[in-house]
Amino acid sequence: MKTLEHIDGDIFVVPGIQVIGHQANTQNIFGSGIARTIREKFPEAYEADVVAAKTGSNVLGAYSKAEIELINGVKNRRGTDLCRIYNLYGQNLGTDYSKRLDRNTDYEALYSALEGMAFDLKETEEQRMMFDFCREPVVAFPFRMGSDRAKGDWRIVERLIEVAFDGYKGKVLIVHYSLV
Repeated sequence: MKTLEHIDGDIFVVPGIQVIGHQANTQNIFGSGIARTIREKFPEAYEADVVAAKTGSNVLGAYSKAEIELINGVKNRRGTDLCRIYNLYGQNLGTDYSKRLDRNTDYEALYSALEGMAFDLKETEEQRMMFDFCREPVVAFPFRMGSDRAKGDWRIVERLIEVAFDGYKGKVLIVHYSLV
């Protein structure tokens, strides 16, 4: 099983993070939580979700991804290493959480999306070029992904990440938000 490294910081500015995965809903809504922040900071990820919605590929268990352009192949427009964001479709409902008492995170769907992401990140010649000679990029997930607003159990979500990324050779980080 993959060992996850827990760190504190802002997932968008921690040096070395090249890929972010986050749970998204299938309703084409990036209206709250980290999805809203992603939409504001990296609209490419929301655009990937819009395309997925238009093509009907934003279904439970799937993912969409956005490539974040690196300037001169080094840093993105915000000066960080982030070059890809995965929207993991593990939730069917939108953002009206106040009326829902049950869990919105679909564990099977989230696991399927995580497996797809891990497979997509397997080393290829294109990956070597994209990630500047890094064999397998540093991947990060937000702490409590799918657990707060979507009411999933973080212990289960964390285990799903560990299992889905079991054979992954690169670092997998869980980032606890803090303004360090």
